[in-house]
Amino acid sequence: MKLDYLTIYNTKLTVYKTKLIVYKAKLTIYKANVSKLKSALLFALLCWFTSSAYANPPQLTQFIAGKIQAAQALQQQERYGDAIELLTELTPRQAYDQAFVQRVLGIFHWQQENTDQAVKYLTLAVESQLLPTEQTWMTQRMVADILLSQQKYQQALPHYYVLVNKKISSIKLKEFTELWLRIAQTHYQLREWDKVLIAVRSYEGINTQGDQVQALNLQLTAQSQLQRWPAAIDTLDRIIAVEPDKLLWWQQLAGLQLRVSQPQAALTTLILAQRQGLELSVQEYRTLAQLYAQQGIPEQAARELGLLAANITDNDERQKLLAEQAQYWQMAKEWNKAIDTWRDVIALSTGDAAEYRWLLAQLLLQQGHYELALLELNHHQIKQGKSNKEQAAIELAKVRSYYKLEQFDRAITHAKLAQYLSPSASAKGWLKYLQQVRKIHS
Repeated sequence: MKLDYLTIYNTKLTVYKTKLIVYKAKLTIYKANVSKLKSALLFALLCWFTSSAYANPPQLTQFIAGKIQAAQALQQQERYGDAIELLTELTPRQAYDQAFVQRVLGIFHWQQENTDQAVKYLTLAVESQLLPTEQTWMTQRMVADILLSQQKYQQALPHYYVLVNKKISSIKLKEFTELWLRIAQTHYQLREWDKVLIAVRSYEGINTQGDQVQALNLQLTAQSQLQRWPAAIDTLDRIIAVEPDKLLWWQQLAGLQLRVSQPQAALTTLILAQRQGLELSVQEYRTLAQLYAQQGIPEQAARELGLLAANITDNDERQKLLAEQAQYWQMAKEWNKAIDTWRDVIALSTGDAAEYRWLLAQLLLQQGHYELALLELNHHQIKQGKSNKEQAAIELAKVRSYYKLEQFDRAITHAKLAQYLSPSASAKGWLKYLQQVRKIHS
C-alpha cells in the first residue's frame, strides 16, 4: 500500500496555515474591550484629579483645574461633545496646563472613537515632555495602542520601542511584558518574522508567568514562515505542555514531524493525542494507521481503521476505510480477516465492485479456496471497465483455479480466451502444459 505522507502533510499544512491566519483575529481581541479600557483610563484620571496630587498638582493653575473638573462632570453625564468643546475652547497660558488639557482631550476623543483627534492631542501631550514621567509613559502607550487598534502598525512600533526602553520604577514589570507582546503582534501583522522572534525572546526574558500560548503561537508562526521546522517542533512541545487538551496543537506537531521525516515521532504524537482523550479526524486516523504500518505494525493499523469504520454512517466513506483495512490485514498476513473484510467492502457496493471482487478473488486463490475464487472470477461485474489485458489476467486466474480443481478442459478453454484477449507467454505456456496434462489424464 502506498503511504503518501507528502499529500497528508500538504493537507495538514493547508489547515495549519488557515488556523494560523485566524490568529490575526486574536490580535484585535482587545478592541472588543477597548471601551472598558477607555472607561478604566477615565476612572483612573478622575481618581487622579480628586487625589492629593490633583489638590496641589505641579504647576496646574486653579482656573484650568476648575475647567477640567467641569469637563469631567459633563463627561459623567455622557455629554461628551460639551466636555470636548469646553476644553477645546481653552487657551492655557502655562505650558503645563496646555499639556494636561491636551492629554484629557485626547482621552475624551478616544472615548468618542475620534481616533485621529485622540492621537493628535495625546501626541502633543507626550511631545511637550511636561507631564510627570509616569503620566508621559502612560500617555504614549495610549497613542501606541490607538494606532495599533487602527492597524497603523508602522506608526505604532516606534512608540512601543520608546516605551520598552524607558525603565520607570513605578511601572510594573507586567506592563513591559505586555508591551513586548504587542510589539511581537505588530511585527506579525507586518510579516516581519525575524523581528517577531526577537520580540518574543525579549518578552520571555522578563515574563515571570511561565509559558504563555499567545506568545508561543506568535513564535510558532514566525518559525514556520521561516521554515525553521525543528525550532517550531520545540515550540509546539511547549504549547502542548500548556494546552494539552487542544487538538490543533497535536495536529500541527504531527504534521511538522512528518515534514521533517520523523514518522516514529509523529506516530507517538497521535497516540498521545488519543490517550489525551482527543477525537482524531478521519484523516488523522488514516495517518495513524499508515504510520503503524510503516513501523511494522500493520495489524494495529487495521484495528484502528476498524474502530473508525464502525462509527462511520456514510456507506462510501465506510467502504473506503474497510478497503484500506483489508489491505492492512493482508500486510499483516491475517488472510482470513482480509477475506472477510473484502467481502464487507463488496457488500457495501451500490454499483461497480469489479476492483474489489478481483482483489478478493486473488486472495482466495492464494489461500487455496479455488471454488470460492471462481465464484468471484465468474461474477458478471468483475470484467466491467477492464481492458483486454486485464480481462486476460482474470482468465488466467480462472485457468489456475480450474487446474487446481483438475477441470482441465475448462482450464484450456480459459487459457485460449486469455491468449485471444491479450497474447502472452503465460497464456501460451498454460495452453501447452494443460494439453499435455489432459493427454496424461485421458
